[in-house]
Amino acid sequence: MKKVSVIAAAVVGVLAAGQATASDLEFNGYMRAGIGMNAAGGAAASYGNGGSGHAVGRLGDEVDTYAEIALGKGVYEKDNTKFSIHTRISYASQEGNVDRQGNSMQRVGDGGPWDSGNTALREAYAKGDFENYTIWAGKRFYQRKDIHILDFYYLNNSGYGAGFENIDTGFGNFSAAVTMSSEDWQSGTYKLDDSGNIVTDSDGNPVIDGDYDGGLSGDNWRRSYKADFRLSGIQANENGSIDLGFIYGMPSLSDGQKANLDSNPGSMANSSLAEQNGMLFTFEHTQGNFFGGFNKFIVQYGTDGLAVGGFDNHAGEGMSAQKGKGYRFIDWGVIEQEKWNMGYSFIYGSKDIDEAATPWISTGKTDFYNAVVRPGYKWNDHLATVLELGYANERTEGNDWQDLTKVTLAQEWNAGSNFWARPSIRAYVSHYSGDKVDVDNNGNKAETMVGVQVEAWW
Repeated sequence: MKKVSVIAAAVVGVLAAGQATASDLEFNGYMRAGIGMNAAGGAAASYGNGGSGHAVGRLGDEVDTYAEIALGKGVYEKDNTKFSIHTRISYASQEGNVDRQGNSMQRVGDGGPWDSGNTALREAYAKGDFENYTIWAGKRFYQRKDIHILDFYYLNNSGYGAGFENIDTGFGNFSAAVTMSSEDWQSGTYKLDDSGNIVTDSDGNPVIDGDYDGGLSGDNWRRSYKADFRLSGIQANENGSIDLGFIYGMPSLSDGQKANLDSNPGSMANSSLAEQNGMLFTFEHTQGNFFGGFNKFIVQYGTDGLAVGGFDNHAGEGMSAQKGKGYRFIDWGVIEQEKWNMGYSFIYGSKDIDEAATPWISTGKTDFYNAVVRPGYKWNDHLATVLELGYANERTEGNDWQDLTKVTLAQEWNAGSNFWARPSIRAYVSHYSGDKVDVDNNGNKAETMVGVQVEAWW
């Protein structure tokens, strides 16, 4: 009885404390969902998704459901010191380039429309704000940099980690962190025929046979640890600032993992390639007060496991088992005027990979460029007509350029007239053309899509 009383008293104390500091509760999130149809019949199709980004623009090119709910709470404050906790969960229908949104209760699973979807704990971290710095530890979205109209993260070293932030150096704010990424691709081996050749399926993809179960208690994931250094807010010119970022990544394999990779003739990588380090450098100049909005110019250079080029999304998050180098130039921004606005993005990049462990990493040189513009006319504070034009072109070594063009026309009902006003309810039609226009298993071309979508954040 005494034990129950103690627990009850603790619960009452927590509830009372929560009521006393209810104003510290943070609630924010994001969502998108909608209905679409392929004019040729069947499910709506797209040429990008949340993982790969949208090289010809995301407007009218999204066929999924995605939602995030974030809750945070200040739990301590004294003098110049504050502690807070932050959590974020997400739901997503199955990713891909075809509408796989399910019905009914949206249970978690990977089945059909009555049982399809994924949930994830996206963030779970605590931070302490002190007078001259912030310290944090846990799992979080770490200082991400993205182009919204492409759903493209040109810098995203998120995940588990710890670090310091916002140390004033006198000419910019310094941050340092260590993060970890995990991949399980190296646990498998290629299936070999009697002649020692890799067996492929009907689509030409290598067949994976078996799992590595050695190491410590059968641990078969490859871990990579990354040191991340940022210097932000360096004054460059009037209304202009510079951010610098440097990431150095180091994969870490156990002796058992190394032995498995080096001794198995069907292994997906040797230990030397699986342990390939890498670095990524990012330069970003932000110009404020740019025709009512802003402009960002970015230069990135990466080597080996962190080599980037062209439309490589989420740069800095994972380590690839590869040797090579790459670079890219990005210019994007938003123009905001009284009766119209426009988002825009231009990317050019090149990557040259000498050696790769997995068949889905292209070796040789890959060149890429794209341009996406999204102008909108404001009829009033809540009604806008938007046009998004996108063009992307890519060439891999030994092959011709392969392009894709998208034209989307949308009528939007928005919670405000600003480019960033949300929620936004859109009725749209998208048309695709070019070398990369796809054909489904029924022979339908993914050329023209119509639909209605909501996008919101709060």
